[in-house]
Amino acid sequence: MLWQYNSNTKPELNRTYPVQPNIMPINDLVQAISGFNKVAIFGDYDVDGICSSLILKKALDRLGIKNIIRLPERTEGYGLKPEHVKELKQKGFDTIITVDNGITAFEAAEEAEKLGVKLIITDHHEPKSVLPKAYKVFDPKLYDNTYKDYAGAGVAFLIARELLKTKNEPVMIDMIELAGLATVADIVPLDSNNWYIARKGLEYIRKSPVKGIKEILKIADRKSEEVNGFDLGWVIAPRINACGRLQSPVLGLNLLLNGTGAETVEKLNQKRLELVKRYVENIKDNDNKFLIYIFRNCPKGIIGLIAGRISEMFQKPVLIGILQYEQVTASVRTYGEFDLLQAFEYASKNLDIMYGGHKAACGVSFNIRDAKRLQEALNKYFEENPIKQEINLLDGVLLKKPVLEELKSFDDFEPFGYKNPEPAFLINGTVTDIKETVKWRMININGEFNIFVNGTYNTGDNVKLIVRPYINGNYISFKVLDEKPEIV
Repeated sequence: MLWQYNSNTKPELNRTYPVQPNIMPINDLVQAISGFNKVAIFGDYDVDGICSSLILKKALDRLGIKNIIRLPERTEGYGLKPEHVKELKQKGFDTIITVDNGITAFEAAEEAEKLGVKLIITDHHEPKSVLPKAYKVFDPKLYDNTYKDYAGAGVAFLIARELLKTKNEPVMIDMIELAGLATVADIVPLDSNNWYIARKGLEYIRKSPVKGIKEILKIADRKSEEVNGFDLGWVIAPRINACGRLQSPVLGLNLLLNGTGAETVEKLNQKRLELVKRYVENIKDNDNKFLIYIFRNCPKGIIGLIAGRISEMFQKPVLIGILQYEQVTASVRTYGEFDLLQAFEYASKNLDIMYGGHKAACGVSFNIRDAKRLQEALNKYFEENPIKQEINLLDGVLLKKPVLEELKSFDDFEPFGYKNPEPAFLINGTVTDIKETVKWRMININGEFNIFVNGTYNTGDNVKLIVRPYINGNYISFKVLDEKPEIV
């Protein structure tokens, strides 16, 4: 990894998260929703989609607006479709509000217009140059000079907050918790407004977590008052996501809403871990700049996880797909600074493919007969637009082991995540001692730092390590972030 040198010698973080005003036309949307008696909320099968749905539901419940949540199964695919509009119309709903999806639901919008259904789209994904012909469309990315990078739950929270204001109702704490969890889990930038949402959510989870989060923490043997950004993104979120990946997102919805089914969810999470490990172990690197792997029997819900793991392993953009009746459905992840949406826009000029999502993570579908041409197009795009290695910022240089009080201040900057990385410090010195067993290897640097490492070292070696010091009980430990850093 590339790291930018910082000559500070104290473990002090210097980060700010200024909140930007929301300059978006939200009042018209809120007034429209306030006038409905009955609403169907259409969400998504991941943490962001589930939390978004619950946040809006809680606001509508408080306002006395009847509502249901409809979450798609993985087998139905992502986003609102014409058949969903028909289904909800038949159930008596003339108003549908999407959360965390809908900005490219062109066919569903046409079906809604035909059936006389008022479709309100609220989303946070990248819009196309043309918008669906819906009753209302709200996406922060449509507006200039305002903060744009919310998660779907962040957008739902903004709307819910304004809805409650119309009746002088306060925002509920659990809404903030759900928005904070989803903001970390959906890997949107943890800066400015997002960091504020995530931070407030974290603070409330520590004090009084919603039932479902409390149950997950209990199973994971984590104390709520000690929860951090890692727990949000790597302990709580994966368990909720496992529901939609391997069975049904409704399990995750019920867990967060009622605190039920935690044991079932935990079993699904363990199964997810085993399946991902099995597929990752069977994938090898090759000469392609943009890796494509297509399976026949891989569960659809884990292809994104596999793509993410392989992308990190081989430091390339990766497409993992499943083949069904000549049609490939795929998840794509990237490494470093590489825009997937632009890559597929380039490929779509000569190929019939569908795609959508984020710059760093998206979904794609295409016919298997076009796989070879797609591979060639993506390789060519990569050659013309190679990955730009991201420069990671060092927070300082450690000359001696920090003390507990210094590290306690790190918590003021939690939750760490995308665009708000873990504290990173350089240790530059000489290996003075080595201890190892069959399972671990620990080196001592300058007689000051004891650090567990993966690489092989000899006494007297000069080493540079990037580490994150943290409190482990009453001791200071070090997590290695990079054993072979390149300092620029």
